[in-house]
Amino acid sequence: MTSYKFSQEELSQFSRYVYETFQDIAVTSHMIHWRRHGCLLEETVKTTGIKMCGEPFSQYIVGSQSEGSTTDGMNSDTDYFYSHCDHLVVLEEKEWRWGKWNLLAFEDEETPPQFYKLRRMEHDRLGYVTEPLLSTDVVDDQGRVLMSNKWLDEHMESTFGHLVQHKCTTRGPQVSQGGLISHGPSRSWTEKIDFVHALPCATLPEECQFLFQRPRPGHWPKPKTLEYARQCPAFFVQQGPANTLIEVRVLQWRLSTTLIERQLMFDLNEVQMLVYILLKMMRVCYIKPQFDDNLSTFHFKTAMMFTIETHSPDIWRKDNIVACTTYCFNTLLRWIKLRYCPHFTTKGVNIFDGKLSRHELQQLESVIMQIRDNIVWYICNLEMDMFGLRIMDKMGIRVMPFIIKNARRKNIQKIQKKIIGNVSNVKSTLIEEVALQYNRMGPDEAQQRVTLQLQLLRSMQATGSDLEREAASLYIPYLYGYLASIRASLCIASNQPVTQDIHQLYHLSLKGDLMSGKLKYASMLYCSGQYAKAAQMLTHCEGLLGPDVAHYCGCIGREYEFQSERYLEKGLNTNIADLLRTSSTVCIKFSIYELPCVPEHLQYEMYRTQTQEDRKKRYREHGWMDQVVIDCQPFLYYLQFLVYTQMGQPYRQLKAMQNQGDYFTCLKQKQIRGHGDTAANVLAHCIELVDWSNFSNMAWKRYQMSIRTYPNNNAAWIHLIRLFRKHFV
Repeated sequence: MTSYKFSQEELSQFSRYVYETFQDIAVTSHMIHWRRHGCLLEETVKTTGIKMCGEPFSQYIVGSQSEGSTTDGMNSDTDYFYSHCDHLVVLEEKEWRWGKWNLLAFEDEETPPQFYKLRRMEHDRLGYVTEPLLSTDVVDDQGRVLMSNKWLDEHMESTFGHLVQHKCTTRGPQVSQGGLISHGPSRSWTEKIDFVHALPCATLPEECQFLFQRPRPGHWPKPKTLEYARQCPAFFVQQGPANTLIEVRVLQWRLSTTLIERQLMFDLNEVQMLVYILLKMMRVCYIKPQFDDNLSTFHFKTAMMFTIETHSPDIWRKDNIVACTTYCFNTLLRWIKLRYCPHFTTKGVNIFDGKLSRHELQQLESVIMQIRDNIVWYICNLEMDMFGLRIMDKMGIRVMPFIIKNARRKNIQKIQKKIIGNVSNVKSTLIEEVALQYNRMGPDEAQQRVTLQLQLLRSMQATGSDLEREAASLYIPYLYGYLASIRASLCIASNQPVTQDIHQLYHLSLKGDLMSGKLKYASMLYCSGQYAKAAQMLTHCEGLLGPDVAHYCGCIGREYEFQSERYLEKGLNTNIADLLRTSSTVCIKFSIYELPCVPEHLQYEMYRTQTQEDRKKRYREHGWMDQVVIDCQPFLYYLQFLVYTQMGQPYRQLKAMQNQGDYFTCLKQKQIRGHGDTAANVLAHCIELVDWSNFSNMAWKRYQMSIRTYPNNNAAWIHLIRLFRKHFV
């Protein structure tokens, strides 16, 4: 290919086209920060819920999703990073802490730079373990008990192996016997998500102090960024050095500065982020097909950070994007020629080691030079997100007439749907986990546990960070609702009136989301015979429904999301936590101690698992099946039907049943999942109550439809048997 020499004016104009094209596909400063905030909120909601469950780890979202360094066409996976806080890796014996699973990190002749072996220490006294604690532990020839980096694999395979969905390639991920996909330190069951389990380090190792001590121009990273980065811990992750024997590799752990690197990436300005994304796009389109992931995104991220550090801050302008991209390629080329790529945060590490052979580096040098010297041509031919075609369209070159003009709005909505849905589902899943823990306690102990958790959350709301306050605000109403419901259930079960203090707890529970707390309250009012108050609350709930309301269900096997355009438009200018509280509904769950507050027919949903075949179809993530679960809208119409039946208002009763039938028809036509089986079951019950003699066949058919949708773990089987006995026995 013959290189064409562009003038500075031409390159500046082309850079502006590149910038505008990123705007067209929703890679904007606003969306980068919105995505970043959403991911940080999700991880805070998850970590807060984990604390409530008493689990000893924290979750972080790292990589492209939290950085905002991705596009719709890049199809980036999500990287979850779990820090096991009950473990502690110490570099010296004096760092040992009581009550932790302490491990001493040490190097020997087998460990290359950045890799360590971890020796087990006692957790209740200073000293070393003499016998393996896990089946994966290894005793070396000096009698030291070493922790293998396979320590969690067996547990993950037994827990998540049934979820595995993957396609193997010769140079792609490794797949364990249990089916888990392995990408470096990551273990997962799908290519869309990476899970990295890490052990925190007590202090920052000396080689990582290099970032804060080495000389630099001083404009980047900023002093405040370095201050934040210094507070981030280092970790050890489940990855041994490549190109070594398996028995050597499994005993070594790689030092990771993931959170420090994330802090540095958060300090990039808009143009720097766009240059980095452009580098990633070219890597995927032009380099990955030949070199797979051996020249990875991390190499480009490292080149980007060193380029920012060593070049003037004045170059990072909208009209200079192409030149900045070239500077990054120059940095990478210099390292390829030296056969040495330094690590930005860790001294003495060559991140080419174990990735690229000498021969591949020679080939790579030629490829990178070709791209650098003809960068305009390569950008114009980027297929990802139709990026090249969009640029040529701006240049007046009509290559294809059907370029999607409104990609920006479509891509923004896709980002919103994913991130808002993730936050909602994480919150719902953790609330479910907490409720299942309550089920394993007595009612008094469960109330005490809720009270303690409310104290924790209120403290977080008062003194925590902005993200922690947002996360706490999403959980607190649900705990008040559970406390109210369990206390009301005790009153109803003993034929006592529901006290005023319980009503006050219900009022504190009404703002967890738009409707579920209100419907739980209405259900209690119905079950305690307060029909007029229940009808008033249900009328209020019905008035809240509208086109700007989203509906979520995160129950595995019943996942459901409905987010209208009006809802998403509102979400662009509304805090995510506020949006979930004021404009979203989630499915409603009742635990075993709340059953007296649940209509009798609906209580059967808790006993959906009846046969051995049902049990075979259930996995760890199906804990919601041990509760009564129903989506908000069908529950609203069902409660209205029951309440108006008791109040002797047949017109309103039939209107509620008609609304329920319309909802179920819509559910079938759109093939929406959600808890459609439960919606069908309560609709069938309404048909039963209207007139048994005329409508029994219709009710029977509704139960059958429910079973056709979900043949296993469905309470409809109980109702069919009940109807059969009632009619024929």
